[in-house]
Amino acid sequence: MICSYNILAPVTFGSGSVSQTGRICSELGGHKALIVTEKALVKLGLTDKVCASLKEAGIEYAIYDGVLPDAPDTVAAEGKEAAVKLGADAVIGVGGGSTLDSAKAISVYTATGWTMERFMQPGPPVDNPKLITIMIPTTFGTGSESTQIAVVSNTKNGYKTGIGCIPSAAIIDPELSLGLPRGVTAYTGMDAFSHAAEVLCSNAVENPHSDLLAYDAIGRILKWLPVAVEDINNLEARENLALASNFAGIAFADAIVNLGHAMAHALGAECHIPHGIACAWVTPCVMEFMGPVCGDKYRPVAEMMGLDVSGCDGAEVARRCASFLRDFMKKLDIPTCTSFKLTEKDFLDRADYVKNEAMRGLGKRVPNDEEVSELLSAVYNSCK
Repeated sequence: MICSYNILAPVTFGSGSVSQTGRICSELGGHKALIVTEKALVKLGLTDKVCASLKEAGIEYAIYDGVLPDAPDTVAAEGKEAAVKLGADAVIGVGGGSTLDSAKAISVYTATGWTMERFMQPGPPVDNPKLITIMIPTTFGTGSESTQIAVVSNTKNGYKTGIGCIPSAAIIDPELSLGLPRGVTAYTGMDAFSHAAEVLCSNAVENPHSDLLAYDAIGRILKWLPVAVEDINNLEARENLALASNFAGIAFADAIVNLGHAMAHALGAECHIPHGIACAWVTPCVMEFMGPVCGDKYRPVAEMMGLDVSGCDGAEVARRCASFLRDFMKKLDIPTCTSFKLTEKDFLDRADYVKNEAMRGLGKRVPNDEEVSELLSAVYNSCK
């Protein structure tokens, strides 16, 4: 097999590593940094150490705290104004997936001066000119600190679009997620699981590097996510989930997520379901759908789950993994579809979005139009 794989952004990992922000920004050539975050995180003090580190390094900074769920393009436009006002040469994202994606978009939008409409055109994203871009996640699910894409919501047509932006650096400090509520911990962990699971059924850039990282991520999530949900201040659990999220992000930066994210984006963009919850809902059905063509890729996953799949064909391996995963999510109290007052029709009405989503075609098995509707129905009925 001839393949290629990359690690796009250098990672500084470990408890207390956020104190290195100023040094890293300075070494990258930064002098004025816009911190992109949410108001709630500022109130919680999660940006304090970032600010202190920048001040110590002699870097001027300002805070933009207008981030909203699903990273709308309006936030990128507002953030650009803040960056221009500061004269920023660096953007530092501190927060969850929407924050990191917004920070990436602001970095590119500021550096290019292009209109946001230019980024909303169809087609695969490419790396764009950008400011220095440093990613500091405070939840561990998205992996955006190590991927080349910022997923931004187009507020005019309701679609999510990928904007190319390879971060300059990532700082992963597990301490920043201590005390994260159990619900957010659970569904961000399942977001990372979905990345790893979709890597195994990707038909984009299949490679052993991505597979190895995906398996490691899955093993850590299966072991440590229940621990972190039950004890939100368990640092060992947070360290392992931080690694799992980052490894899954590095893995799908090459191997690319596919069918599951096509459906999750539809539910997020049009029903405003948190991305990690949508990913949790769809992942078991995607595994079952992919089973007939690549179920053997899930054998190591079955072993991690403690399942005996000797003598099973690939489709059965996938089915048993999916069944285990549904029980696993129930124990984590992942919200149901009905808790969001969604009906089966709500899911079926998302079919056109999924059919038009490019990621639909990046898996080892590509659903036809009828199968898209069948999958959406199956997702609803398995998590209602």
